[in-house]
Parts: sequence; structure tokens; C-alpha cells
Amino acid sequence: MLLLLIGSNVAVAGELRILTTEVPPLAFTRDGQVTGFCVEVVKAIQLRLGDTTPIEVLPWSRAYQIGLAEPNIVLVCPKRTVERESLFKWVGPLLESRTSFYARAGSGIRIASLAEAKQFSGILLPRAFYTHTFLQGEGFSNLVLSETSLTAMLMLLAGRQPLLAMDELQVPDLLVRAKVEADAVEQVYRVAPAISYLSFSRALPDELVQRWQAELLRLKADGSMAQLRRTWLEH
Repeated sequence: MLLLLIGSNVAVAGELRILTTEVPPLAFTRDGQVTGFCVEVVKAIQLRLGDTTPIEVLPWSRAYQIGLAEPNIVLVCPKRTVERESLFKWVGPLLESRTSFYARAGSGIRIASLAEAKQFSGILLPRAFYTHTFLQGEGFSNLVLSETSLTAMLMLLAGRQPLLAMDELQVPDLLVRAKVEADAVEQVYRVAPAISYLSFSRALPDELVQRWQAELLRLKADGSMAQLRRTWLEH
């Protein structure tokens, strides 16, 4: 169990491990530095708490499994769902976003319901993302999994499968990274929104989680959170 310094707001150095994955504009690596909206929220909280834990970037499936298995993990920006609720302690909310199905521009694909999407040969999406769990729960058997969001996008653009399921916030950045025009794909169906939080291993003390929650609320109250939204999400 995580030890806390008595009378201090700082976790003992090295006790926490903070993990994220490449999901621009929420978290990504630029010039060797991890940044993005969710990452900068974490850094702002760390600064106020005096915490210097580095933020590691891993494939999400690996990060998520570590988050489930190890006692000292903070995951950056996972969706808080009914299935995950009891697996972690939560700090947030950070933001609400929505997943959509995308097809290549000019494909002629139109979808009116989730049931219709089940009829296609394959739907690309990153392994262990919220959408993976959600669509599995809806009975989808045509999911084609990749290790990263960019790989899934490149596979769609290459015509490997007809559909991609992706968080709408990620798509513009992914198209830039794929070096294609913004209209190279088209949205063909919108899924219900979900809300992102920070998740903490169940073994971490409630006191630590409460300190992070308190600092997040202060970020919102003093306008820092709104400024981060304008910088990373509203452009």
C-alpha cells in the first residue's frame, strides 16, 4: 500500500506510476515530451501537490492491464463506465467526448443504427479502448483490433476494412499524422457520449485520491481547466 508522508501533500517519491497512451489531442508525445489536454491537467495537479512522478506512454492495452494488476497506478483519461466502475478509484470528470463510426470519403456507406454496423465485414478500433468494451457488450463480432489509434486510421485509409470506430476528438489529429486531408474520412454514425476521468488503483489510499480530486476542483474553480480546454480542445 502507498505510504504517505505524515502532514505532507506529497506521495513518497517513486510510489506512483502514471500511464497514458497516444490519443491526441488528449495525450501524445511531441519533441520527446508527453503533452495534450489530459496530460497537462495531470501535470497541473502534480505541480500543486509537489508530485514529480513521470508520465509514461505505453500501448493502451498494456497500460490498462498494468492498471488492473498493479497497486500504484494512475491511468490518464480512461472512460468511466459501468463495467470499469468497481475496478478503480476515480478522479474527475475531465471531459465528455463521443465515439463515431468513420468510413473513407466517397465510400457511400450510411449507417442508421448500431445494429446496421454489425453487418459490415470489419470495424477497426484500438484494443482495450472504451469502444472495444462497449461494442463487445453490444454483441459485435466484427471488431478488428489494433495497438494504436493511428494504426487503425491508417488501415481504414488503406481500405483494409470499411469502418473505423474512434473518439471524435482524436480524428483531426490522426488525419494530420496520417498526412491526408481533413476530408479523407467521413462520419457515418455517432455513438453515445462517455466521460473521461483519471483512474487510480484500488489499493491506493482514499486520502491520496481525495487530494488529487481536490486539486482538480481547484483547477476548475480558478479557470485553469478552462484555459487548458481552450488551448487543446477548442481550435
